[in-house]
Amino acid sequence: MNTVVMGLQWGDEGKGKAIDYLANDYDVVVRYQGGHNAGHTIYFQDKKVVLHLLPSGILSPHTISVIANGVVVNPVQLVEEIEQIRNQGFQPDNLQLSSFCPVILPVHQELDIVFEDSRYVKIGTTRRGIGPAYEDLTGRRAIFVKDLLDRDIFYKKAKPLNDYYNQKIVSRGGKEVSIDSYIDTYIEMGKKLKPFVCNTLYSLNSYLKAKKRILLEGAQGVLLDINFGTYPFVTSSNPTVGGVCTGTGLSHKAIENVIGISKAYTTRVGGGPFPSELLDDEANFLREKGNEYGATTGRPRRVGWLDLVALKYAIMINGVDSIFLTKLDVLDEFDQIKVVTAYEDTKTGEQGIIFDPSFEYLENVKPVIKTFKGWKSNIGDIKQFQSLPLEARQYIAYIEESVEVPVNYISVGTGRHQTIQK
Repeated sequence: MNTVVMGLQWGDEGKGKAIDYLANDYDVVVRYQGGHNAGHTIYFQDKKVVLHLLPSGILSPHTISVIANGVVVNPVQLVEEIEQIRNQGFQPDNLQLSSFCPVILPVHQELDIVFEDSRYVKIGTTRRGIGPAYEDLTGRRAIFVKDLLDRDIFYKKAKPLNDYYNQKIVSRGGKEVSIDSYIDTYIEMGKKLKPFVCNTLYSLNSYLKAKKRILLEGAQGVLLDINFGTYPFVTSSNPTVGGVCTGTGLSHKAIENVIGISKAYTTRVGGGPFPSELLDDEANFLREKGNEYGATTGRPRRVGWLDLVALKYAIMINGVDSIFLTKLDVLDEFDQIKVVTAYEDTKTGEQGIIFDPSFEYLENVKPVIKTFKGWKSNIGDIKQFQSLPLEARQYIAYIEESVEVPVNYISVGTGRHQTIQK
């Protein structure tokens, strides 16, 4: 069965661990969108591995790992990441890189910084050039991975683009980026990446025809989707299920199962509305227990209780079949555990369960809270669902009842083995 794994919140749900856990049952693992603004942390054989561009199946030696055309690629970052996992004892021999992945240039990164600093409302981007690279794709001026393989073609495409953006950067007080400062490096990265480059549209469809099992991996969370997220505090691509088809070249018929990843609570990085956000000592405790600091940026994450209104919205627009619940163990020491069951309009006092992603709406609601008794015990070594404390099972049952989707996987620790499958 071909499966899509996606985050159902604002990212950082634990997709890396979930995909690493599931990958052994699949022949192919595919990244279909995002860039190196993603950070997937995996603990494997007592090693901590942080992946930004490489699919999370890269640590499984018998799995083909594919970076599909929907991913924007910084070639320097990708080469560094390949070398990093080699140094940790893993071999990325089964990696495929789409020749049609748009390339992030150094001038994109400088442009990202300048635009973020000049916004009337700060979005909280990672300033890594992701947005400008996607803008070039939709503006029909993108440079692709295949262009790195020919210096003349790369220069012919990159030089006018670089000059055009430098005018904008300098006019806004930014630092000019000369193409001569990076062209040699990028062509060298092209040589190192060449063994992995292919037309993944055809390879993926050939795997589909051969009935290989395909696992499709999103980067950021559903609530950051450019079309359905909390705009403008969103990413520049489609982590939602529709991004699978545009980001890989597989048809909708290839999608047979959708697993949504959700923390047992909620986090967010950067700006934007967050109805269940905690701002007191409870927030600090939850942040430290969950080690809620960005794998990519190191920024402390904003934390809050599980928001069932937002979760139901994410499940609805993606046709989610089951939930992989992560970081349940982070709640081990809480006397009380809370969930958001509805929103109350602060102007009218009306309550509802509609998730309107607009900033104007979410900034004017307050959460309606339901409180559960905590289990106050360490669950990290538990292997069976029925062995979980009664309070933990009741909490999970309430989530299932509320969102009308089963919780089939429960993470109780960082290790691959610390996963309960119902």
